[in-house]
Amino acid sequence: RPGFTAAAVISLALGIGACAAIFSVVDSVLLRSLPYPEADRIVQLREVSEKGTYMPVAAPNFTDARERNNSLDALAQFGSGLVTVTGGSQPVRTRACWVSVDFFRVLKVEPLVGRTFLPEESSSGAQVAVVSYGFWQRLMGARTDLTGATLNVDDRALTVVGVMPQGFAYPESAEIWTPRETTLPGETSRTAHNWSVIGRVRSGVELEQARADLSAIGRQFKQDYGKDVDAVDLALIPLQEYQARNVRSGLWILFGAVGFLLLIACANVANLLLAQATARKKELAVRAALGATRFRLARQFITESMTLALIAAAIGTLLSLWGVDALVALNKGNLPRASEIGVNGRALIFTLGLSMLVAVALGLFPALKSSGKDLQSTLKESERGQSANSVSHRLRGLLVVSQVALTLILLVGAGLLIRSFMRLLQVDPGFRPESAVAMDISPTSPKDDQEKQQLARFHRQLLEGLKGLPGVTAVGGVSSLPLTGGGPDGTFLIDNDRSNTGYAEYRKASEGYFAAMGIPLLRGRLFEQSDTADSPHVALISQSLAEKYWPNEDPIGKRIQFGNMDGDLRLLNVVGIVGDVRDYGLESKVLPSVYAYSFQRPPSSNTSIVVRANIDPSALIPAMRSELESLSRDVPANFRTVEQIFSSSLDDRRFSLILFSVFASVALLLAVTGIYGVMSYVVTQRTHEIGIRMALGAQSSDVMKMVIRQGMKLAVIGVGIGVAASIALTRLIESWLFGVTATDPATFAGVVMMLIVVTLAACYIPARRATKVDPIIALRYE
Repeated sequence: RPGFTAAAVISLALGIGACAAIFSVVDSVLLRSLPYPEADRIVQLREVSEKGTYMPVAAPNFTDARERNNSLDALAQFGSGLVTVTGGSQPVRTRACWVSVDFFRVLKVEPLVGRTFLPEESSSGAQVAVVSYGFWQRLMGARTDLTGATLNVDDRALTVVGVMPQGFAYPESAEIWTPRETTLPGETSRTAHNWSVIGRVRSGVELEQARADLSAIGRQFKQDYGKDVDAVDLALIPLQEYQARNVRSGLWILFGAVGFLLLIACANVANLLLAQATARKKELAVRAALGATRFRLARQFITESMTLALIAAAIGTLLSLWGVDALVALNKGNLPRASEIGVNGRALIFTLGLSMLVAVALGLFPALKSSGKDLQSTLKESERGQSANSVSHRLRGLLVVSQVALTLILLVGAGLLIRSFMRLLQVDPGFRPESAVAMDISPTSPKDDQEKQQLARFHRQLLEGLKGLPGVTAVGGVSSLPLTGGGPDGTFLIDNDRSNTGYAEYRKASEGYFAAMGIPLLRGRLFEQSDTADSPHVALISQSLAEKYWPNEDPIGKRIQFGNMDGDLRLLNVVGIVGDVRDYGLESKVLPSVYAYSFQRPPSSNTSIVVRANIDPSALIPAMRSELESLSRDVPANFRTVEQIFSSSLDDRRFSLILFSVFASVALLLAVTGIYGVMSYVVTQRTHEIGIRMALGAQSSDVMKMVIRQGMKLAVIGVGIGVAASIALTRLIESWLFGVTATDPATFAGVVMMLIVVTLAACYIPARRATKVDPIIALRYE
C-alpha cells in the first residue's frame, strides 16, 4: 500500500516536524535552565513606580539595596552600549558592558583564560577588561598569554585580564566587560533609571523571602528620601522569567497552533487507517474466528501505526533541523538566548515520545472500532461485499468536521495577522525609505574642546565628500534614525522658564538630513550652513510638538532650553516645523521631537549619515566606505539601506505572520486531502447504491448533488464549530493585532468563504467520478 503509506507518513512528518521545531524554541527560551550554576537563584531587580510599572534602577538606590538586604549573596549593576575598539586585528564597533564588582560572582561563571575583576580594581581605578570568547578568537588571535594585551575602547587603553568561556553572552551580544566604578562617574540622582541589576538569592533563602526583604527596602526609600525618589517598591523577578517576558505568551500561542496542525495531521491519518480497517474487515473477522483476541488485533494495528510514526518521526526530525534554523533566521536573532536554540537531546526525546503517543492513539482508534462487532454478523457483512457501515461513516465524518474546525481556527489567526500587517504597511513612517542608504559611524568620543572641534570637522568633511559622489542628491546626518528604537528624551524648558516645561525626543541633525530622509518641511526653514557655532542656536520641531505646546500660535521664533540632553544650556530658537516620524515602530504613536543643529551642539560620536541618490543606493556603499577610509581608517562603519531599516522594524510581526500562515496553509492542504479521501471512499462504498439510483432514473446531476451535499454538510458543521472556537481563541493574539479586532467580520467571512470553496472543490472530483458509474457494471459489482 505505497500510496496509503506515503500519505500517512507525509501527513505525520509535517505535524511532528513542526511540533519538534517549535518545541526546540520553547524549550531553549522558556523551559531549559539558564547556563549558570544554580541559575534558578539568579534574579533581576527592578524599581516599581507609583503606577506599578517596572523601571531600571537608579545608582544610589542600587547601593542602598546592596547594603541593606539580608537575603542576597551578591548584587550587581550593569549597563551596556556600543563602543569603538581598536588595538585588535581591525577596528570594530561592538557592545561593551560596564559592570559592578560582583557581576561575575552573581553569575558564578569562571573565565576560560585569565581572571575576572579583583575587588580592589573597582576602587583603584584600574583600567582592565574581560572579553568574550568570540571577540578573543576574531580579534585577538586566541592568544592564551594575555601579558601586555591591551585594547583601545573609546580612546581608553584597557588591559585585557580574562576571556569568558564560549557561549557566555550576558547581557545579550556583549563582547567586552569593564568595571563600572572606573568607567563611568558616580551618580547621585535617585530618579535617573539607568542601570540593570541582577542578584543571587542566598542559599537557604526562598524567593518569596528575598522578595519581601527587597520590597521592604524599596518601600523605605520613599520615607527616607521623599520627593528625591520616584520608586515606591523593589521587585525581584527570576532572571529566566525576566528575559522571556516579551516572548513567553507568543511562543506558547505558536506551540498551541502547531499542536492544532498535528491534530489535523492525526485526523487525516486516522481517516486513512479507518478506510484501511474497513477494507480489511474480512481479514480481521477471519483472524478473530481463528482465535485472535482483541489485544492481538489491537497490537497489530499499533505495530503498523508505530512503523508509520517512526518513519514520520525520522523525517520530521530532519524537517525540524531545517525548521529551527529557519525560525532563528526569520526572527533575526530577536529571540532571547537565540544562540542556544537547536534540536538537542531533549527535543529528540520529545519527538520520539510524541511519535509513540501518536502511534498508540492511531493504532487503538481503528482497533477499537473494528473489535466491537459481533463476529458472525461481521463475517456475513463481509460476504455481502463490505457494505457501508454507519458507525465507520460517522467516525470518518467526525474526523473531517474536526479537521475543518481546526483548520478554520488557524486560517482565521493567519487572516487576522495578514490584515494587521497590511494595515501596518499603510501607516506613514514620516519619511521615504526608497533610494536611500544609511551609514552608521562611531568615531572616538571627544574629551576636550579641541577634540570636539576635530570631530566636527571630520563630520563636515565626510558630508561634503559624500555629496560629491555620482548620483547623490542629498546627504545628512542624525544622532538617531527613525524606527530604530529611539534615542534620548526628556524635559525641556520653554523660554528657559522652569514652570513652563515640555517633554520630547531629542535629536541632533545636519542641514541635509531632512532632504535625505524625505521628511517634509511644513513651515519656516531648515538648517543652513550659515547657522554657525557662534550664531544663535536653532532648532526644528515636529508637527506634533507644535500642536501640543503651541496649539493656537506660531511656534516660529519660540525658544526652548534642552541642555539636559547634551550639556549645552544655550537656548534653541525654533526656525521651522517638520513632519512627524515614527521612532519606535509603525504601531507606536507619534512622539513630539526636537531637532538641534548638530554643528552648533556638542558633537555625537554615534552618528548615522543618510545618502539619497537617483541610482541604486546599495551600489553607493563601496564609494561611501572609500570616502570614509580616505578620512580615517580607524572609524568602524555599518551600512544599511533605509528600506532595510524599514523592513527590519517589522521583523517581530513578520515572524508570527509567516509561521501562522505556514501552519494554516499546511492545515488547509491536510483538511482538503482528508475531505477528498472521505468523499472518494464514500463514492467507492456506495457504487452499488449509485448504480441502482441511476438504473431507476437518477440523472448525473442528481448523483453529483447527493455526493457534494454529503461533503458540504460535514464542512458546514466544521465551519460552524470552527467559527465559535475562533471567536474565543483569537483573543489570545489580540496583542499582535493592529488596526483590526480579534473578531474582525471581514476576516471571518473571507476565511469561511475560502474554506467553503476549497471544500467544494475537494468534493467535486469524487462527485464527478460518481456520475461516471455504469449502472450495469455497478449492479453486477457483487
